This record gives sequence, C-alpha cells and structure tokens, in this order.
Amino acid sequence: MTDFEPSSQVSQENSDIRERGISSAREYSRVVETFSRVLQYKETFRLSIERKLNSIGQQVKDNIENLETLMRNIDIYSQNIDKISNNLGQLQTEESSIKERYEELLNGSTSLDQSLADDESAHDNQDPAGSREYLIQRRRNYLENLDQSFKRLDGELYSIDKLRSELTRARDEILIKKDEAQKQMVALEENGARLLEEVKRIEMELEASVDEERLLINEFKRLVNGAEKT
Repeated sequence: MTDFEPSSQVSQENSDIRERGISSAREYSRVVETFSRVLQYKETFRLSIERKLNSIGQQVKDNIENLETLMRNIDIYSQNIDKISNNLGQLQTEESSIKERYEELLNGSTSLDQSLADDESAHDNQDPAGSREYLIQRRRNYLENLDQSFKRLDGELYSIDKLRSELTRARDEILIKKDEAQKQMVALEENGARLLEEVKRIEMELEASVDEERLLINEFKRLVNGAEKT
C-alpha cells in the first residue's frame, strides 16, 4: 500500500491543477468577455455622444449663419427706411413750394382781375368797341393760361400725394419686416445661448465618458499583460 501512495498523490494533484486551470481559464474568459462587452458599450456610447456633439455643433453654425443673414437684412431695411424718409422729406419740400406758387397765382389772379376790370372800364369810355374786345380777349387768354397753370400744379400735387402714399406704404411694409426680423433675431439669440449650454453639457459628458473608458482600458491592459507574462 505504501508504494502506491506517491502515485495517488500525483494523480490527485494532476486532477486538481487541471480543474483549477480550467476554472481559472473560465474565470479569465468571463473577465475578458465582461471587459470586452463594457468597452464595446463605452465605445458605442462615446461615438453616440460625439455624433450628438457634431449635430449640435452644426445647429450652432446654422444658427450663427441665420443670425448674420438677419443682421444684414435688418441693416438693409434700416437703409431703405432712411432713404424713404429722405424722399418723403423732399416731397414735403416740393409740395410746400408748389403750394406757395399756387397761393401766388391765386393772389396774382385776384389783383390782375381787378386791373383788367379797371382797364376795361377805362377803355370802354375811350373806345367802346375795339378796346373792349381786345381786353376781353386778353382776359380770356390770361384765364386760359392761369387755368393751365393751376391744372399743372394740381397734377404735380396729385403726383406728390400719390407718390407719398406709395412711399409711406412701402416704408410701413419694411418696418413690419424689420420688426419681424428683430423678433426672429431675439429668438435665434436665445436659441444660440441654449445650444451653447447644450454643447457645454455634452462636452462634459463626453469628457467623463472618455475618462471612464480610459480607466477600463488601463485595467484591461494590466489583466492582459499579466496573462501574457505567464
């Protein structure tokens, strides 16, 4: 019986170490598989955050471009409003000048009518036939010319009033567009601020995820390096 004891001991040790090896290999495989799954998840999570960050970054870029477009439009609206205001001022000056000429014609026609009437009366006493006809014709010509002058001034005043209405309507429309653009600009500025806050949050989330992934990689490296050394 004593001669077989060493052989039995070796046999047991052989069996035990093989079982331990198999168990260790299984445990190592489970650890490796767990690390692989976690690292794969962390990589997928990191890539999703990067895609989200790129998407938000594009939104920030688009928001800035829209803001720049609105700023250019508002500047153009302001320039056009100033031009129209200047044109309206010029129209007002022209209208005042025409009205002054209108008044001058009215005042001039009254005094001239009286002068012609006096001449007519004086010539009636001297030459009842020829002089009266001459003065009547002269008065008729004067009234016709005066009427043409009034019609011309009326036309100019009508044109000014029509143009002023068109310019005022155009200015009102531009003012509405400018007001809408300014409201859109405020909304875009608020959206831009929100997007920047979102970018900061996602960047912090990405940084934390990368740190966690790096720690896992280092732990996995130590495990693999230890296995390779053995």
